[in-house]
Amino acid sequence: MSDVLEGNISILVPATPVHPSFRNAWNLWSVHLDPIQVGICALLVTGVVLFFRSRNLGGPKHVPLPVDEFIKGHNFIPRNLFPTSSFCSICERNVIEGFCCDACSIVVHAYCSKYAHRRLRCKAIASFGPVMEHHMAKGNLPLPSICNVCFRECGAEAWLCDFRCLWCKATVHERCLPELPDVCDLGKHKNFIIPPNCVKIKMLGMRPRRQPVVSHVRPPENVDWMPLIVIGNRKSGAGDSALVQSAFRAILNPGQVIDVNVVKPEEVLDWVALLPHHTCRILVIGGDGTVGWILNVIEKLDLKPVPAVAILPIGTGNDLSNVLGWGAAVTLPLDMDALLTKIAHADFCKVDRWKVDIRSSSRIGLPLVPARTLIFNNYVSLGVDALVTLNFHRKREQIPRFFASRYMNKFLYFTYGTMDVLERACFNLNSKLTLECDGKFINLPTMEGIVFLNIPSWGAGVNVWNLNRGLEDEEQLINDGYFEVFALYSSFHIAQMQVGLSSPHRLCRAKAAKLTLHKTSVPMQVDEATLLDEEQVQMAAVV
Repeated sequence: MSDVLEGNISILVPATPVHPSFRNAWNLWSVHLDPIQVGICALLVTGVVLFFRSRNLGGPKHVPLPVDEFIKGHNFIPRNLFPTSSFCSICERNVIEGFCCDACSIVVHAYCSKYAHRRLRCKAIASFGPVMEHHMAKGNLPLPSICNVCFRECGAEAWLCDFRCLWCKATVHERCLPELPDVCDLGKHKNFIIPPNCVKIKMLGMRPRRQPVVSHVRPPENVDWMPLIVIGNRKSGAGDSALVQSAFRAILNPGQVIDVNVVKPEEVLDWVALLPHHTCRILVIGGDGTVGWILNVIEKLDLKPVPAVAILPIGTGNDLSNVLGWGAAVTLPLDMDALLTKIAHADFCKVDRWKVDIRSSSRIGLPLVPARTLIFNNYVSLGVDALVTLNFHRKREQIPRFFASRYMNKFLYFTYGTMDVLERACFNLNSKLTLECDGKFINLPTMEGIVFLNIPSWGAGVNVWNLNRGLEDEEQLINDGYFEVFALYSSFHIAQMQVGLSSPHRLCRAKAAKLTLHKTSVPMQVDEATLLDEEQVQMAAVV
């Protein structure tokens, strides 16, 4: 309803009744509060909050581990054909094609999987009870299996029969089940397992975004306990990480086996922060890039004690894994007992890590882009070597399914290297840069690439620095505080060194280097990460 009064429009709306007490309180506040004072107080409170928040940005931050991925129920993986005769845990009929849980290994038909979450309990990440009890699952026992009570063969009948513990792997006849002790000892790999009765979970956040996180871990009464955290990257190499992670989930607590594509590494390493009095073992399933990623996060979080890192190489190059004795590649299926024994008896070893500062500036010294800092463990290369890797990674991002084999990946590396023999995109690189090592300028030959090497392995296992060297020369070490610098003549030169028919052009050994590019763009590789640079590169040791 409206009315026109002397050219002004007045809109009449229904009045909202105000309670007398509310009106009196509002009048009281409006009389005694100055809007300017209210604004100043709000600014002061905001400044105090931002000040304390900014003080926490620079240092390590505790990031809780979310466990909602592990408490949803079974994680079923489709199987087109089971290697042995298997039976459905719901309808108990034979299964030829169906699903298998990668944590508790129960088998179900596709149409029975919807009932499994309600009827069958999966391996729990946390129970926080005083005693660790058995978690028994019926049927599909590995053959041959021996009953832990009567010591006779069990699980051999052609139907769903007898039981097995998902933690200690004890097998028992159904008739002998009441005689099995209630306490579970977690089996022969108990030193690596975080028992679920030692883990406590709490809800974090506000509704409706509350999520369960691990809040407390009570160490078990085991003198030789060394918890193992398995970190995988399903994008590494031929994509075998998912199969390896499933094998570890069948042995360990499901929360100990995590994919970095699902959970952030900072959250994974919360296990280490929750166990300050125990040195955790970390097994990285991936290539050199994944290993470097995890090492950077460990350093960023400043974890104490520093966890020991082992490597299961499923990447393409795997140079660091090869140097440290974990091999250049793995063959599936894994011998889990042998692998866990190797991890338990592994020795500690320190590796030099180097910081790379990348800066870009104009002729008058003004920065063009923000400076970057990278860390490398294996090597840094500029030129033809990095160009081949850059082309490979660009193509892998476009069609990842085509790069499903480690041998196919190596063949494609060879293909891109052969193409560069004809193109020579990095020809005469020495005229485009200057190199200074330990304060001295280095004379560069006619080259197409330069490599700063930290470990005695390059190009997927080539001990390049020691090619055709005498025994009296100084040995290259991974913890001597030096890196080696050598030049590459061409991609054909790389191929010759791969088969031992040529040697690198060795330039020097140094503790610091400064490389300046002049008005050009050159591909650069830091371990497995590639980028395009037209900047100044400096290297210094990371203590």
